Amino acid sequence: MLEKDSEGIAYGNAHYEWGQFDPEAYFQQYYGEPHADDDRVACLTVDVLKRALPEGNELEVVDVGTGPNLIPFFCAAPRARRLTAWEFAESNIAWLEAELKGSALRPQWQHFWGTVRSAYGAGWSLPDDPLPALRERCAITQGSIFDLPPRTWDAATMFFCAESITKRDDEFDAACTAFARCVRSGGTVAAAFLVSSEGYVVADHEFPALRLSAEAIEAVFKPHLDEIVVTPIGIVDREIRSGYSGQVFLSGKVR
Repeated sequence: MLEKDSEGIAYGNAHYEWGQFDPEAYFQQYYGEPHADDDRVACLTVDVLKRALPEGNELEVVDVGTGPNLIPFFCAAPRARRLTAWEFAESNIAWLEAELKGSALRPQWQHFWGTVRSAYGAGWSLPDDPLPALRERCAITQGSIFDLPPRTWDAATMFFCAESITKRDDEFDAACTAFARCVRSGGTVAAAFLVSSEGYVVADHEFPALRLSAEAIEAVFKPHLDEIVVTPIGIVDREIRSGYSGQVFLSGKVR
């Protein structure tokens, strides 16, 4: 897998063919068979969003770098007045739009929606099918993580984005900073990251990943968040799926 240019500089986001990203191949590769680690991320995200301020109010929520993934929508929908998917790749946008227009959830999404409903608990009276509510509340916006507008949302989620778009530490730092700063002061962020990753392959196309530790992830967010909680998930000494051997979940309150 290519990692550096002729001058020995790590490849950044612009070096990769994001227009060739195949969302259906990614979905089948990573969510075709639901994994317990993803259930854990969903439950942790629900726990964070249930407590997000302001209490009792419907939140303006953004999910950054959504990709071919409905789990962040499921986690946020019960608390969201409006849910924005901030996504860069045109292929992912088309895929998300098609998924939301579908007449029924795929079995995999039924599994994860069931996980989310259980995590919220009986008091929330969530529907069997979340698609009608998602279609009503979701807006899909094309944009780069680096261009997120500051102080715009009450809460933000991000699953496997900032570390999976570059091999450069400075770009990862900039992406995480933009993510944290897009939330209003006192708002909530929840994010999941792949760890011990060197990159990944989707439909024969190579894409980057930055090799991270839980300590490195927390350090990037310390200037921006209070009440940081870091939870390692399923970290092992072997590859779980293409490109990673575990996850780290982070949450906090924006300063």
